[in-house]
Amino acid sequence: MPLALDLAEEGAPADAVAMTAAALGPVGLLVCSAGAIRLAAVHETEERHWERQLRVNLTVPFLLAREVLPGMRERGCGWVVNIGSGVGSEVVPGSGGYGVSKHAVHRLTELIHEENRDRGVRAVTVAPGWVSTRLAARPADLGVPEEEVLDAEDIADTVAWLLDRPARMSVGPLIRVEPTASRAAAGDAMTRHLNRSRAEGAGRAAEENR
Repeated sequence: MPLALDLAEEGAPADAVAMTAAALGPVGLLVCSAGAIRLAAVHETEERHWERQLRVNLTVPFLLAREVLPGMRERGCGWVVNIGSGVGSEVVPGSGGYGVSKHAVHRLTELIHEENRDRGVRAVTVAPGWVSTRLAARPADLGVPEEEVLDAEDIADTVAWLLDRPARMSVGPLIRVEPTASRAAAGDAMTRHLNRSRAEGAGRAAEENR
C-alpha cells in the first residue's frame, strides 16, 4: 500500500503510521530506509544541506519510532529496523552531515533497543557498506566491478533474516554488512568519489575562466 508522502514534512510521519494502521492494522514492523546524502567537508557544508540530512536520516526515524513504539510495547512484540551506514561507524573526511546523522541513528537504535527489550520489542541498525543505488558513486567511475558492490537485495535479505530470528534472540543492535572486496570499502570509495568530484569541478572552473 504505497503512500505518497514526504516524511520530512511536519506531521507526515504520524500521518504515515495512522494511515497504515487504519488500512492494515497495528504496525508490528518499522523499517526506516529513506536517506539523504550530500558529501562535503564541514567548512564546505551549506546549512540547508546539513538540516535536510539530519531531518531525513535521523529525525524522521525518531518520529516514526515514537509513533509505533507505544503500540508495540502494549502488544509485547515488534521490530524497529533502521538502515544506517558503515560510514556512521567510521570517521570519513567529507562525509559531512551524512556521516554525523548515520552515527547518531546508530545510537538512537541502541537506545530504542535498551528501553524496549524487556517489552518484547527489538531494534537493530543494519549498516551497509557500498551499495549500488542512485545515491552512491557508480562502481565503474571508481574502477570497481559492479559485482563486487552490494545491491539493495542484499540489504533486504539481511532484514528478512533478522525478522526470522526467534523471539528469545537479540541480534545487534548494530549489524555491519560490507562488500567482501577491500577495494569496495565504503569509506575509501566515498573519499575517492569526493576527490573525483572536486577535481572535475576544478577542471570545469578552469575551463570557464579561459
